[in-house]
Amino acid sequence: MLLVNLGTRFYSDSGKTALQGSDLVIFARTDAAACISIDEAIARAQIFHSLGAELTFVEAPTSIDDMRRICIEVPGPHLANMLERGKTPVLPPKELGELGFRVAAYPLTLISAAVKAMEDALELLKKGEDVQPLLKDFPDLMTIVGFDDYYELEKRYKI
Repeated sequence: MLLVNLGTRFYSDSGKTALQGSDLVIFARTDAAACISIDEAIARAQIFHSLGAELTFVEAPTSIDDMRRICIEVPGPHLANMLERGKTPVLPPKELGELGFRVAAYPLTLISAAVKAMEDALELLKKGEDVQPLLKDFPDLMTIVGFDDYYELEKRYKI
């Protein structure tokens, strides 16, 4: 990660040319909304965009109106961080797209859902009840966790 002050260019014109066609994206983040103001965060994101950032991320807007402002006032694509129980309203991808966000991250959603599923299964086991309705079918599970690949490697390297 490269940290720059607001007066520093992200990369030169030759660097920009070198990145064209690559899989790299210049991504700029500001946390100013949480510690200063949404106005300051938007101003910083505008500067980042003017310096060459291809994607901006204003962390922790606290309302849908703030999220809308980010997309209207800051040029270019934007990322929304959908952290359940965080400061930002959690919205489904379609609504984020309608606001103007192009990328959405749901960093804890799957972990939280998996933990809840584990707790539900453990609760049923504790009560002596059937957990089968909660389970993936075994062949599907084997494929998902890579057993098929493992068995192919086993055949390939068997002595």
